[in-house]
Amino acid sequence: MRVVLALASVLLLAGAGGAATGKGLQERCAGALPHLRAGLPDSIVLTTDCGRFRLESDGRVAFADSYTMPVPPEARSWSPFDLSWFGVDHDHLVIGHAMQRLWRSQASFPGTYAGDVQLVLGQRALAFEYTKGRRSSIYLARYGGPEHVIADGETPLVFAEGKLVTQREHGGALILRGSDGHRVRVLAAHPSAVQVDRGGKMVLFQSKGRLLVFDAICVRDLVSLRRLGLGGTLLTVEPAGRLLAVHDERRLVVLDYDGRLVASTPLPRRPKRADGISSAVVANPAGTAVAFTATSGNTAYGSSGRETVYVLAAGERRARPVFSERLVFKVCERIADLAWRGRWLLYDDTELRAALVDTTGEAQSVELHEVIVRLPGLRSDGRFDVSWA
Repeated sequence: MRVVLALASVLLLAGAGGAATGKGLQERCAGALPHLRAGLPDSIVLTTDCGRFRLESDGRVAFADSYTMPVPPEARSWSPFDLSWFGVDHDHLVIGHAMQRLWRSQASFPGTYAGDVQLVLGQRALAFEYTKGRRSSIYLARYGGPEHVIADGETPLVFAEGKLVTQREHGGALILRGSDGHRVRVLAAHPSAVQVDRGGKMVLFQSKGRLLVFDAICVRDLVSLRRLGLGGTLLTVEPAGRLLAVHDERRLVVLDYDGRLVASTPLPRRPKRADGISSAVVANPAGTAVAFTATSGNTAYGSSGRETVYVLAAGERRARPVFSERLVFKVCERIADLAWRGRWLLYDDTELRAALVDTTGEAQSVELHEVIVRLPGLRSDGRFDVSWA
């Protein structure tokens, strides 16, 4: 689910952590593998610096293959969310998706580094912000065509029905631009908590105490945040599949995209300053429940405490704890991940712990730590990834 070294970053350096390949690697990484008791609901893939290991439902562990990057070697940086990437070819920008090169700039952009470019891909065009020194500009280009500047001091967010949504760097205004880059209108002058729903091509944001969404056609006013009992300063808006989650430091509310209340819960108390929700709020595919984790005892300076997995089903007004793990928290870039499969959740964190959690309580949770610590190639500062097979 993650590369430990770059959890907090949207752009990951493409050159980090590629594993060696060949027969020698397989011999070194496939010998004396651990074994877990049978009874897993499905197969799991565990990734270390050695490569990928498959943990079968009967408890057997087998070396699957070496790790390969999901983008080509020429990618200078890439997004783990949609596998968009850019590279530089003789001072010309190259932009692609996954293993495919999609576009090459007509102009040269010498001295370009990983943080200089932010890009979004559309069906017929792409846009990128190019920053050099204190100046930044947005370029728009059709695939196969030349790039041209459409604005200064803006960041591209998403293509929605062929139009481009951008955000001003100063003041934060959301701008809608046409397919040729011309400014159509201002969507919101002073938004906050802006989030992009990449799947639905929508933009969520707060303005004047209201939660709003731009759905590629118009801006819709969903609900009053005060009515939801949300008034804290640390407001977070998260797309969660068919649902959206909004929370401050005290309360979590789950809505649908028409603003209807689906579920809500008070959040656990925060005994330490870094405590609170520690994962994304993740909805099951049916949109009938969400899950999240929260910590207790995390100071962000090295401390011990607990991380608990909570489930909140539609119609409920208090989240249920379904699993808890005692941890020595990492000092920085620590987070937890959750992934649904049926009634089960796969939980893992940056402390190299993972577990399978039955959200109904009918079956006992399965901790994977005893397998993980015996995997070849596992390093606390290296690659650690856990996912459903």
